[in-house]
Amino acid sequence: MTNRKTTFVGRFQCGQGSWRVSTGTEEVATVIGQLFGQSPPQASNDADQFEVLPRSTSMRVVISGPESIRAGLLTAAPRYEPQPSTRLSFRLADAHALGCFRLSSASWDLAESVPTLKTALSKTDGDALCELVAETVEFITRDGAALSYCRPSIKVIGPWHNPDQHAT
Repeated sequence: MTNRKTTFVGRFQCGQGSWRVSTGTEEVATVIGQLFGQSPPQASNDADQFEVLPRSTSMRVVISGPESIRAGLLTAAPRYEPQPSTRLSFRLADAHALGCFRLSSASWDLAESVPTLKTALSKTDGDALCELVAETVEFITRDGAALSYCRPSIKVIGPWHNPDQHAT
């Protein structure tokens, strides 16, 4: 379980149909690059940040119960509609010991899926193995402009059992 005092080792963002992972340590960036098909990590504009652009649009993550996801609406400036805000904390299934990551999203689709997701997470009675997917959505506006955006989604696969807990 994560809480407000949890230290996150990195942040996932959904953009241009793929994931972008930022972290403050080169070690974390290197592991993500090795797991998901990109190496070496790139230094970002921030001196203490590394960025990894995984080739995979889907990855297995471990979510520690329904309390690991929060959703709400951010109040907007006058004359603008409120925007959804969904926050998720998780660990990578293939690198559980690496630490907790955070995903923040303004996706309406993700925000609307939170009640169903929380119900599925509560049924696993503990840590849940999930699939985190970055999907490209393309559409044509009424004015004929072609637009696209990245939609994050989460699917609960079932209970997760850490294989390292049983190692001798």
